[in-house]
Amino acid sequence: MNAARRVAPTCRPQAPDRGSLLAALRDFERSPGRYRVVLREPRPLFEQVGSVMQLASGRAVKGLPVSPASAAELRRAARFFVRTVMLRPGADPLTLLGLKPGFEPAQRREHYRLMIRLTHPDFGVEGGDWPADAATRINMANDWLSSPAQGSGHTAALPTPAATAGAPLRRRPVPSGAPWPRGGERTGHWPPRARLALAAMGAVLMAGALLLASTAGQQASLTVQRVVPTPQVASPDGRPGAPGPAPGTPAREAVPP
Repeated sequence: MNAARRVAPTCRPQAPDRGSLLAALRDFERSPGRYRVVLREPRPLFEQVGSVMQLASGRAVKGLPVSPASAAELRRAARFFVRTVMLRPGADPLTLLGLKPGFEPAQRREHYRLMIRLTHPDFGVEGGDWPADAATRINMANDWLSSPAQGSGHTAALPTPAATAGAPLRRRPVPSGAPWPRGGERTGHWPPRARLALAAMGAVLMAGALLLASTAGQQASLTVQRVVPTPQVASPDGRPGAPGPAPGTPAREAVPP
């Protein structure tokens, strides 16, 4: 008798609870101090962080019914979570891009596009109040996680600006599908016109300093001498005689004939 073959049940991924996502967003915005974000709380927001970033960008989330009246409220709450949790000081690269260990490269690219569109000043997203270094940190996290050494997606410390001070600057490509930033791409280099203006200003300042130094030297070398007039002794007949002794010269005694 043949043994009955048992088929193991297929484990299907559980659909995310969209209702808990909306409730957690509203509650976290009202009382952020109740949650320990270092322990990935509130859990619905960390588990569905991709949907949170889409809401922050003003995009519709598949399977998440949002009424037009509550769309602005949810967008504001999602941006609050991105700003206070994902972009908090000291956040690691995975938190900055909303990734988990073992992420897929396509997911990293998608999260990077969402975050850079939100925070980069060239895209002009209003109402975010993002940190001044948000785009720089996101670029550094993306470079760090896209390197071959970090391809597995494990948690790693984000390199500090001091550690990368000697690294050469390179142009960063604009994410595909995104509009070209206004005013060109920011590369960290001075434009040619700005460099020429700075060089001209430096030459003018140097010439002025040299002129002032030469004028001061000429004034110091000039000396004014006072000429003391020599008194003259009149002769007995009233005619001018020989000049008398200079002031301070001792008088000589007359020699008898």
